[in-house]
Amino acid sequence: MSNTAPLYCTSAQAVTGEVERAVARHRLFQNVARLGLAVSGGADSVALLYLILPLAQRAGLDVTLLHFNHGLRAEARADERFVEALAQSQGLPFFSRAADRAATPRHAQSIEMAARRARIAFFREASAQLKLDALATGHQADDVAETLLLRLARGAGSTGLSGLRPRSRSGNTTLIRPLLAISARALRSWLEERGLPWREDASNLDVSIPRNTLRHRVIPALENMWASTLRARLCQSAEILREEDDLLERLAAARLGELAPSQEGAPDALDVAGLLEHPLALQRRILRQWLFRQGQADATGLDTVTSLLNACRTPKAWKTTLSEHTHVSVQRGQLLCCTAAARPTTPPVVLPSEGTASWGDIEISVEASRGVVRSASGLNRFPTSATLSAEALAGRTLHVRARLPGDRIAPTGLTGTKKIQDLFTDEKIPESLRDALPLVVCGDEIAWVPGYRVARSFAVPSPDAPCVRLTLRRRPQPK
Repeated sequence: MSNTAPLYCTSAQAVTGEVERAVARHRLFQNVARLGLAVSGGADSVALLYLILPLAQRAGLDVTLLHFNHGLRAEARADERFVEALAQSQGLPFFSRAADRAATPRHAQSIEMAARRARIAFFREASAQLKLDALATGHQADDVAETLLLRLARGAGSTGLSGLRPRSRSGNTTLIRPLLAISARALRSWLEERGLPWREDASNLDVSIPRNTLRHRVIPALENMWASTLRARLCQSAEILREEDDLLERLAAARLGELAPSQEGAPDALDVAGLLEHPLALQRRILRQWLFRQGQADATGLDTVTSLLNACRTPKAWKTTLSEHTHVSVQRGQLLCCTAAARPTTPPVVLPSEGTASWGDIEISVEASRGVVRSASGLNRFPTSATLSAEALAGRTLHVRARLPGDRIAPTGLTGTKKIQDLFTDEKIPESLRDALPLVVCGDEIAWVPGYRVARSFAVPSPDAPCVRLTLRRRPQPK
């Protein structure tokens, strides 16, 4: 196991040296003058603080302690006070934010994803407001192993399977992860040997969350079946995949430079014949990098890339929609991306708990009631009515707004989610009308698409359950 030890350190005595080697090997402090340390209060992030702070101070960095209060547990406020006390004990500035409880979904898997999105948004806010050059997180080696298995189950390629990286970008934020070679057990032992306390998060034992199921049930079972060194081997695989992925990305970038050379004032066109001459693995990466260059990150998934490559193999000119205002086409053997200017939309409106409100030429009435009313009249057909669960809406506010990029609904009667863009396409709603169709939203979740369906989490649970009844009518236009 000596060849895998640097990727999965299990010795508390070796922890300090491994962190120093990671900082040096990956040049984690390069071009960094202002560093944020993301500390939740758990063992990993507390160890991050005590291990990185001396190195950062030795390098002359300005360090700020960051804490995001998800508000999901009764102990969340105590966790925040604990981290704030840590900052004070080390003489560090403290920056924190609390999550919007009204925007938190109810299902465990949704909670995990929503928490991740909220945390990333907080990182970006902190980076911008504090002018941070980098932000350090406490991800460790067990996170690497778990992420590989989770992404393998989703059918990810080498980019996804290579998982967490020592240094990466997320929007305006540079993330550094100095603990990726150290096991969670080694970090806890390191803290215990020094008498350094941390906070325990009981939700880490909730096996309804996929990562926790993997951590507490699946990986231990695989270790019993195969080898106790499974986590170290998974980290080794992730490292190999990371190195190979980096090589392929560099090759794809070089080929993209040849196939779509940037020319000032000219459209960013990609030579289709040249693209298709390369092996399929490079075709995918070249096209993904070209789409990123067009600002179309949401279109870089395998399904979209495969569909575009298949279209590129047809001899005729073609055009397809990527998002609400963007399409790609092939003209004279060149792949082009065109983004139309976004049309002005009616500003969102907050709905009263009872009464009426207006959104553009739509009048909305809100009343307390009981039972289930569904008027699936079809999109852009008014009047239309629906009832939402009063329990699901308790203490929360409804809004009416136009569509936004990436909008989805989890409709009653169906599994999974559906893109609003796809729904409009299926219903043959003209592009010119789509920004004028109302969506009823609670937090960041679409509760009802008028004329279609209510979201599952807002469905009235029984025929006599309390509800909020919404009716939308189009006001007659003056003659």
